[in-house]
Amino acid sequence: MSGQLALELIKEQVVPAAVWETLPCEARARVTIMLARLLAAMVEEARDE
Repeated sequence: MSGQLALELIKEQVVPAAVWETLPCEARARVTIMLARLLAAMVEEARDE
């Protein structure tokens, strides 16, 4: 299910949901930037350890 997010509704059972495609382009861009910043912070933190 390329390009789709998954919502975990029940423990050990993941139900796919086509959420990403329903978001406006601006929202997808903001989420992508936030995730990139989070990843960068995690990499930086791991590098400092």
